[in-house]
Amino acid sequence: MTKQFVISSGHGDKVSGAIGILNEHNEAKKVVNRVYSILVDEYNGKGYKYHETTATNQNQNLANIVSFHNGKTRDLDISVHFNSASASATGTECLYYDAKSLSAKMSKAMANALGIVDRGAKERKELYFLRNTSKPAILLEVCFVTSKKDAAAYHENFEDLCQAIAKVIANELGYKKKVTTVSKPSVEAPSYYKSGTGLYRIKKNCYAYRSVIFDKENRVELCQKGTKYTIVAIVKYGSTYRLKTKWGMYITANKEYVEKV
Repeated sequence: MTKQFVISSGHGDKVSGAIGILNEHNEAKKVVNRVYSILVDEYNGKGYKYHETTATNQNQNLANIVSFHNGKTRDLDISVHFNSASASATGTECLYYDAKSLSAKMSKAMANALGIVDRGAKERKELYFLRNTSKPAILLEVCFVTSKKDAAAYHENFEDLCQAIAKVIANELGYKKKVTTVSKPSVEAPSYYKSGTGLYRIKKNCYAYRSVIFDKENRVELCQKGTKYTIVAIVKYGSTYRLKTKWGMYITANKEYVEKV
């Protein structure tokens, strides 16, 4: 049975979280949406995403988020946040209640994707989300909204970041990448007249040539649609066939261009 996840943004439409160079709520929603789509579209993942929209204070916001998580059948809870501190603070973190190993992997993966400092896994048992969700839970601090360096790295490496987050989750829950096959359009081999002299009509404009070698130097005239030619021989040339007219010219024996009258 496929394991499931719930991933949510850590604040709400009316409780926006930290605002600096980046807006925590807006960017967390983008990360959640992209990571979710990667897990269900590119991996064989199964789960839910959530953005809180109704709460007018932080306590209700957190309660609504946790209620959504606990109301779903799942094996892992993920909350996406962005950090805030002084302008010099930089790096990724992942907070946990008891999922230390997973948190360390996540913080390192995010740091590698963004090219910023890995501040590592941090135990935070007092946090409402980590304390009240009933399944293993991690809280991502993607980077600092107050850091120009972090903001630039985030914008430049957004897709790499989301792919890295999704990969850690996929590995934890046993998801596999979906195999995508690109089918090449089938090309139908030309059909040729291989025998039968007599009268032939041009179905589609083509050229007549002075030899079986159809190149610009040997081109003689344009054979107009509807024109009839008396064919005295059919000559094989490589994998194709040519019709030899009584005037000594050659035209294609391709049934797309000629038809026997």
